[in-house]
Amino acid sequence: MRHLKTKLTLAVLLLSGALAAAQDKVVTAQSINLPSDCVFGDTTLAKGSYRLALTEVGSEKWFVLSKTGKEIARDVAIELPASELPTQGFKSEILKGKEYYRVRVGRGDKVYVVHFLVKGGKA
Repeated sequence: MRHLKTKLTLAVLLLSGALAAAQDKVVTAQSINLPSDCVFGDTTLAKGSYRLALTEVGSEKWFVLSKTGKEIARDVAIELPASELPTQGFKSEILKGKEYYRVRVGRGDKVYVVHFLVKGGKA
């Protein structure tokens, strides 16, 4: 009986995760080119091309990074008023000191930002 309970619990957890993933609504997506090896969340990435999507999960915005159709990592988007960091569409840039690669997405009166830590960047 205990094994059945464990299997049912596992099935519920897997189903919950699948439903949560299915609820991601892509707001906008774009290909980005990481100019150097970077860290995104807890994931180290090799330089190169990736797909970055701004998604909506419930009332939160997330950036989801994928390559060849497979999700690699995700991180919560920083939301700012457009008056603080005016942006239209996607914009990516290396910040002063070459320590961070920043992507920002303007959507109406909001801007959503995510940072990649550049490996070997100058502080």
